[in-house]
Amino acid sequence: MDKQELAERLQTNFIDQVKDYAIFAMDTKGVIVTWNIGAERLKGYGEEEIIGQFYGVLFPETYQQGGKPEEEIALALQNGSYEAHDWRRRKDGAYFWADVTLTPIYGSDGQHIGFTKVTGDITKQKEIQDELAQRHNALKDKNSELQRINLDLDNFVYTASHDLRSPITNIEGLIQFMKEDLLETGCLSAETEHLLELVINSVNRFKRTIEDLTEVSKLQKDATERLSEEVIDIQEVFQNIKEDLVYPSGRREFFVKTDFQVHQLKFSRKNFRSVLSNLLSNAVKYRSTERDCLIDVETYLEKGFVVLKVKDNGLGMEKDHLGKLFTMFQRFHDHVEGTGIGLFMVKRIVENAGGRIEAKSEAGVGSEFKVYFPAAL
Repeated sequence: MDKQELAERLQTNFIDQVKDYAIFAMDTKGVIVTWNIGAERLKGYGEEEIIGQFYGVLFPETYQQGGKPEEEIALALQNGSYEAHDWRRRKDGAYFWADVTLTPIYGSDGQHIGFTKVTGDITKQKEIQDELAQRHNALKDKNSELQRINLDLDNFVYTASHDLRSPITNIEGLIQFMKEDLLETGCLSAETEHLLELVINSVNRFKRTIEDLTEVSKLQKDATERLSEEVIDIQEVFQNIKEDLVYPSGRREFFVKTDFQVHQLKFSRKNFRSVLSNLLSNAVKYRSTERDCLIDVETYLEKGFVVLKVKDNGLGMEKDHLGKLFTMFQRFHDHVEGTGIGLFMVKRIVENAGGRIEAKSEAGVGSEFKVYFPAAL
C-alpha cells in the first residue's frame, strides 16, 4: 500500500468514524453520495435510505419551498464556501440549531466535482445564548424601570422640598413674632424663651435637611445632563476649601499635609469641590479631642484612575459601621451637627462619573478615604 492510498484510507476511516458531526459528500447537483456515522446519529437517516437523495430533504419544509438548499449551493460556489448557523430537520421532523459548512470540491484539473457538508448540533449553545439574551433584556427593562423610579423619586424630592420651604419660612416668622410679642407684653419667661430656641433649632435642622435633599435631586439631574468637565487645578481647589474650613471651636486648629503627585484632573469643578470639601470638613468635625487634628491629603495615579486620598487621625468608627457609611441620613457621632447625607452625595457624584470610593476606619485611630476618578486619556 503506497502512502497516497494509506492517506486516503485513513481519511475515509476517520470521516466514517466521527460521531459528533454529520459529514457527507454530494455531487454537483446536491445529491448525497456518502454518509458517515455522525450523520446517521444527528440526522436520523440510515446510509441506505439517504444516499441518492437531494440534500434539501435535511432542511425544514419551509426552507425547501423557499429554495434555501439551492441558494446555499449557489453561495458556496460563488464565495468558495458557505457557513451559517441555522435550523435543520431530523428524519422524525424535529428541528435543531446547526452549525453548517458547505464547501465545493474541485478535481486536479480544476473541474467542479461535488460538495462536502459538515453539520454540528449546537442547540444547547443556542438555548444558553437565548437564555442569556432574555436575562440581558430583562436586566435592561429592570434598569429602565429603576431609572424611571429614580427620576420620579428625584422629582418628588425636588417638588416636596420646594413646597415645604414656604410653610417652614412661615413657621420661622411666626415663632419670631411670638417671641417679640411675648417680650413686649412682659410674658417671655426664661423657660419659654428656651423652648422657643429649641423650636427654632429644630426648624433650622429641618431647613438643612430640605436643602440636602434638594442637592440629592440635583445630583440625578447632573448625572443625566452630564455636567461640563474642565481641567481642574487640584491644589487651587484645595486651598479655596481650606480657607473656608473652621475648627468647631471657632479657631483654625487643624494641620493638613499634602502630597499632590497629580496636579490636574478633568472633572466637573463643582462636583470635585463638593467631594473634597465633604471629606475635609468631616475630618475636622470628627476630630479627636485627645490630640491635634492631623489630615493627610494625597493625589496619585493608579491603574487608569486619579486617586484622591484623605486620611485623618480622628474619632474613626467601628468596622461594622463601614457597610452603612454611605447610606443616606446615616450618622455615627451625634456630638456635632449634620444630616448624614454628605458621604451619600460624595458616593453618588463619584459613581455617576464612573469612579468609586473606598473607606477604612478604626475607632479611636482615624479614617481613610480613597476616591478613584477616571483618568482622562
